[in-house]
Amino acid sequence: MTNYDEENTVFNGHYEVEVIIDRPVAGVWTQYLDIGSWVTSHDIENVYGTPGTVGSITRVSFKKAKEMDMPPTHHHYCKIVEMEREKYYLLKTYSEKGGSYGVNLTAFDDAKFSSCNGKTKIVFSVYLEMVAESIANETDPINLDVSRDGMIQNLENLKRICERNLPSCIENES
Repeated sequence: MTNYDEENTVFNGHYEVEVIIDRPVAGVWTQYLDIGSWVTSHDIENVYGTPGTVGSITRVSFKKAKEMDMPPTHHHYCKIVEMEREKYYLLKTYSEKGGSYGVNLTAFDDAKFSSCNGKTKIVFSVYLEMVAESIANETDPINLDVSRDGMIQNLENLKRICERNLPSCIENES
């Protein structure tokens, strides 16, 4: 199977990671919405709307873009498309006009929350499409492994924050 469409300038990718956090979903959800507190791989700046609400948009800059010699522009945007409190969070990711990191990117980041015995399981999935003339012979134009590893690290940060008994993660434990 190929990850390219009928034209080899269109690359499709997907990955899924999960984490189990030893805290109730109510508090984990609250901390999750404070994305800047646990995502360390990117700088996050709110550019539209109330942070953590449907329709809000952030500018997200990959901190290692220059180090990894990625073409400019070194940021993209994320818009909260849909969410159901403590269950589901859907984010649309898209490039700056003219491209980000050398590609035109559209992705959907889907986080599903479930509760079991006072713990929270988050399954985080990314579905993406990249378009660029330069990707015709590349197997993975922006290196999904780097993205996956970064998300694993970020989710581990979320776990660490929540399990250290920060107020936002324990406020709804009763």
